[in-house]
Amino acid sequence: MSAAAALVLAACGGGDDNGGDTGNGEPAEGVEGGGTVSAYNCEPQFLVPANSTEVCGSWVLGSLFTGLTQTDFDTYEPTAGVAESWDTEDNVTWTFTLGEDWTFHDGEEITAQTFVDTYNWAVDPDNAQQSANFFDNFLGYQEVVDGDAEEMEGVRAVDDYTLEIELTEPFSPLPDMLTYTAFYPMPSVAYDDIEAFEEAPVGNGRYMMDGVWEHDQQIAVNRYEDWAGENPGLPERIEWRIYSEVDTAYLDVQAGNLDILDNAPANRRTTVEADFGDNAQDFDTSSFTYLGFPLYQEEFQDVDVRHALSMAIDRELIIDNIFDGAQTPAENIIPPDLIEGNENTCEFCQYDPEAAADLYEEAGGPDELTVYFNSGAGHEDWVEAVANQWRDNLGIEDITFESLEFAQYLGLHDEQSITGPYRLGWTLSYPSAQYAMEPIYSTGASSNYADYSSDEFDQLISQANSETDPDAAAGLYTDAEAVLLEDMPVIPMWFTNYQVVHSDRIDGESIFMDQATFTRLEQVVVTQE
Repeated sequence: MSAAAALVLAACGGGDDNGGDTGNGEPAEGVEGGGTVSAYNCEPQFLVPANSTEVCGSWVLGSLFTGLTQTDFDTYEPTAGVAESWDTEDNVTWTFTLGEDWTFHDGEEITAQTFVDTYNWAVDPDNAQQSANFFDNFLGYQEVVDGDAEEMEGVRAVDDYTLEIELTEPFSPLPDMLTYTAFYPMPSVAYDDIEAFEEAPVGNGRYMMDGVWEHDQQIAVNRYEDWAGENPGLPERIEWRIYSEVDTAYLDVQAGNLDILDNAPANRRTTVEADFGDNAQDFDTSSFTYLGFPLYQEEFQDVDVRHALSMAIDRELIIDNIFDGAQTPAENIIPPDLIEGNENTCEFCQYDPEAAADLYEEAGGPDELTVYFNSGAGHEDWVEAVANQWRDNLGIEDITFESLEFAQYLGLHDEQSITGPYRLGWTLSYPSAQYAMEPIYSTGASSNYADYSSDEFDQLISQANSETDPDAAAGLYTDAEAVLLEDMPVIPMWFTNYQVVHSDRIDGESIFMDQATFTRLEQVVVTQE
């Protein structure tokens, strides 16, 4: 998910007020009780919170569970979840005060110890959870991973409703990070038989399982009437219908057999308006695609070479001809709708082929390139278009391509075997400027495939993470982005546009897509049975 999915922040339809709108300012009238909404999904890989790193499972888990914090989708700031409030004096030691009315769907009470048990289980190497590394800044994490301790020293239940989290260094985005799937609490029944639990997860969210996970067919949930948070789910029931082919789902929405498809397939883009009319909602997202440079290769260490390659790309032409306009040219690295967004614009993202050619020649740019991308994801056409523009504008005649399955592709990155520009994308697992930058560009970070290193950038990120004043932290993150846009370890390409199509049963104004490209089904208004 972190390397392939998306950063979704802005939406032109819906909101997070859990209500619909008729388009003339009057709330849409939903069916009595909320009704049932059905939505396309793919088969999840896992349904255990700390083990889910892909969109199919995480979307479901977001309805079944509620973490310490949630995201306010009006401001993209953390708001109360199980924790009613939190405070810190140094961004190292955090105290969370929990609400006293929270229970799991089986009635088990949720206390501070619930989170202590869950977090320690998640990082235990014996449990091999894919998201365990999200806890790596918790005090004692490394000792547990190394087998020198059974529990993290930095997660403590002060009393039943007071949880203390101590980190290894200051980290101001902690409340944002705690909205992520990996930090959802788990009930004691989960530890008895985790495989059985995964077939019918018992959560604490707005919705509870109705039966078991019907693999490759359906996951159905009903509204949990005793949910302790504000803004409970509107639909009485949600059914995720699992499809192997997205085109089939598209036709089912057209026929009224499915209510929501969260992104129309690329081959249908030109017919969506004719097929659905007002039953399609466009979302300008921040699903970020970029071309990175292997800076461990000598030919890409000159920043002017990187600038020239970027300036030689006509992003808008590629978007119009290949994507039918369904992308937004990227001039930022921080998603525009975060509070830190839009402060900087990428000077070297502007198309200027003449200046690019002069700069490339002066810098002695390489006269041959190998361009890398992962296969099977529809990247062939646009990568070839970029290569053609480099041939035409920079005179690079010898351009070849390396295309591999994603697992093999990441293996080449891990081995530093990439020798030319490469395609990757990034997803905000939680809405934070820190997460948009630090995991990809900080020195030695696990996803820093460019091998980029800047003392100035690292110091600004560290200062922002340490800053207790949110406005001051935002300014520091913005300064860090300016360093990236000048150094250009990656070429920002575009942010993806999503088209959600829906049946006549759904009020389109109630549809909203969040920063992880999840359609918020809990606030959908069903207008017809």
